[in-house]
Amino acid sequence: MHPTIADVLARPEVRAGAPAVRAGRAALGTPVRWVHVSEVADPAGTLPPGVLVLSVGVPVADPTTVPARYVDALRAAGAVGLVVEIGRQLPSLPAGLVQAARAAGFPLVELRRTVRFAEIVAGVLGQVAHRDDDPGPPGVEAVFRSLALHRVPPGRVVGELARRIDAPVVCEDLAHRVLLTAGGPDLRDWAARSRLAGPAGPEGWATAPVGRPGARWGRLAVPSRPTPGTADRVRALLDAAADAVSLLDPSPEGLLRSARDALVADLAVAVPSDTGRLAVRARAAGLDTGGPLSVVALRPAGDDAPGRAVDPEQAVDAALAVAAPGATVVSPAPGELVVLVPGDGGPLLAALPATVAAATAGPGPFAAVADLLRRARDDVAAHAATGGRGLVRVPALRGLVHRLGDDPALLGFAADVLGPVAALPAAAHGDARDTLWALVEAGGVVADVARRLGVGRPAAYARLRRLSGLLGLDLTDPEVRTALHLALLVDARAAR
Repeated sequence: MHPTIADVLARPEVRAGAPAVRAGRAALGTPVRWVHVSEVADPAGTLPPGVLVLSVGVPVADPTTVPARYVDALRAAGAVGLVVEIGRQLPSLPAGLVQAARAAGFPLVELRRTVRFAEIVAGVLGQVAHRDDDPGPPGVEAVFRSLALHRVPPGRVVGELARRIDAPVVCEDLAHRVLLTAGGPDLRDWAARSRLAGPAGPEGWATAPVGRPGARWGRLAVPSRPTPGTADRVRALLDAAADAVSLLDPSPEGLLRSARDALVADLAVAVPSDTGRLAVRARAAGLDTGGPLSVVALRPAGDDAPGRAVDPEQAVDAALAVAAPGATVVSPAPGELVVLVPGDGGPLLAALPATVAAATAGPGPFAAVADLLRRARDDVAAHAATGGRGLVRVPALRGLVHRLGDDPALLGFAADVLGPVAALPAAAHGDARDTLWALVEAGGVVADVARRLGVGRPAAYARLRRLSGLLGLDLTDPEVRTALHLALLVDARAAR
């Protein structure tokens, strides 16, 4: 059953363009067998029968185009209607075109907002039901070829195949790592099962290679035995989809990176019951989940960090070969970079330049990776929230403050420690806080405190003596400085 023109206009991707029917309303029940983008004034021989034409108005805007002839040419070529996007190319539909379409009873629709024609084509062609008794287009090869020509993402092709055969589909690379899925396939022991797969294999899979001739990079697989009588249809659809993916010519490395990005993004919000399912996905994507893993989170350091800012991804690429050759780099969200490191993440931290802030958590088993990921990201977020202050290795103390947030016990602790400082007049309060920050960041070394404050050592000693008396604390005691550091972090977070 083919959708009608009215059905097409009711689709969400078309409604987003605010469609308005300008002519041919009585013919909106006409079936649509095909959707095509055409910008030629005489489309004879270029359109299949039953096609709904999409246009940004190039032929209509041409002053040499005669509207009545254009409408007649569309009808003669097999078009059942014309949808024109109003915009920069065509500010409004010419009155002559509207009159010609009304005279012919030819459906004419204007889209008053910009839309993506590729989404309309993919959506409508996905709705068109292919029937074996349909002569010529739109056959399955033409449907998938159109998806490729409109440059839809490869995942849309895989999803369309799964929908049409009502079975799961997997796109994998030559190392049997899963790149794309649709239809909820069983990915348990994927690599081992895939190596034995094929029509004659134990599970009766149908497969088709993807990639240009001489440069095959993977294959599509239907990891289930076809139901009786459907094998030929599944094969035809699978081959057509594989050709479409090959025409799109995606980067298998990019697809693998995207699959791993999505996995880590899901790990970031996972609950304990998700661990088993995510471990299966991780193994299918080529990650080793058997040994301990560390998580390293990275971001550029603040403006006050020494040296010139460095792109974290470039820094990681340079450090991986020498420090963590088996690591996996992912970007679970825009602006974020995470590295999954087998074993200890410390060597990778040591190999990174000082202009990249990095936090690590672990090592631990894969079941703990979700928690490790949250800890490492919290540490880096805490570093960003406090302005960086030139730190390039984020201590766990900042992550602790970030995670505890507005915990009353933590806020009370900070108030007790810094209460005398908070009671000072504004100018004296600022000087005292700067001196305490310099003290904790210098590790108690007075010469470094003086350098950070831009004063001589006698002045630094004098400031510290006054603060020691004000707070009633021995500022040379490492435990006291740790308490001060924690209180300052809490105070800085509360002041934002």
